[in-house]
Amino acid sequence: MVEQSVMFGALRLGLLLLVLPGMSGCYVSRLAWHQGKLLGSRRDVSEVVLDPSTPASVRARLTELPEILAFAKSCGLEPGNSYQRYIDNGDRPLSWLVYAAKPDRLEAVTWWFPFSGRVPYLGFFSKEERDEEEAGLKSKGYDTAKGSATAFSMLGIIDDPIYRSMTRRPRNEFANVIFHELVHRTVWVKGSADFNERLAELFARRVTLAWLGSILNGQGDDHDKLDFLADIEDRQKFGVWLTELRRALDAIYQSRRPPDEILRMKAGAFADFTEKRRPKFAGGDLIGGRTWNNAEVLAAGLYDGNDFPCPPEPVVPEKAKQFILWLQANKNSQIATVETLRKVCL
Repeated sequence: MVEQSVMFGALRLGLLLLVLPGMSGCYVSRLAWHQGKLLGSRRDVSEVVLDPSTPASVRARLTELPEILAFAKSCGLEPGNSYQRYIDNGDRPLSWLVYAAKPDRLEAVTWWFPFSGRVPYLGFFSKEERDEEEAGLKSKGYDTAKGSATAFSMLGIIDDPIYRSMTRRPRNEFANVIFHELVHRTVWVKGSADFNERLAELFARRVTLAWLGSILNGQGDDHDKLDFLADIEDRQKFGVWLTELRRALDAIYQSRRPPDEILRMKAGAFADFTEKRRPKFAGGDLIGGRTWNNAEVLAAGLYDGNDFPCPPEPVVPEKAKQFILWLQANKNSQIATVETLRKVCL
């Protein structure tokens, strides 16, 4: 499988250090050790900015960070003391992710964690450990997918640091991932991972567009904004493609045909969509050459696949703040709906 650090780059680790009884003790110990090691290497952002050995690209992102956080606050997001410390994790992902799904229906395998609730993925600090887990899931007959994370949120329980892997992004993407993670820190509906991700994705896009407009203020090069708009357009094309693929697969799985025939029809649907029905993207190919299966579809669907239009318009900060306050006042599984996601786009 092709690693998907772009598409799945902001997937939650959640609080994997606090897993439920019954999960492997070795798994918990390894995660705790790696996370502790990372947190132990934190440095103040101000110190890193002044350090002459800091790469210019990292310094540029960290220098603009206070302005990004201030804009986030104006839109109702709550940074708290997050993003005041920096961790140099090199050019490596923070976490290696694995997803699994039933082979004959769009039903994800899930795991439960305190605070985050039930989530459809596991994260590992070692690629080898992730691959071993994936092999075990495959041996049980599941469809599987792999990804990697360059950022994640501790959901407000612990102050989030800035990782070097985050600063490797272009200016617009860096701001967008900060806004995305702050949505999770500010509002997290327990047990509704797909809703939380789509909410953060849609809201962060509109906040990013507003921030880009504020820093341009009618002056300077709008290259960052144009690039970001092109990326949104590609994501919308991918979302339409993914929605249509899901509908085709659902129709097959609900047809009550013999199992062998369903699997043949499933393979035919994936071949049709990946070979004949793939859209043309302005940037990178979001479909790629990987072998698509149910796990890939569900993993991609955490971010994309909304069946309603969401115009790429900047949000008005005061309206954004009121929306966040409404979410916080009504934070429960009952708001984890398509209707709530539609409100982000109004």
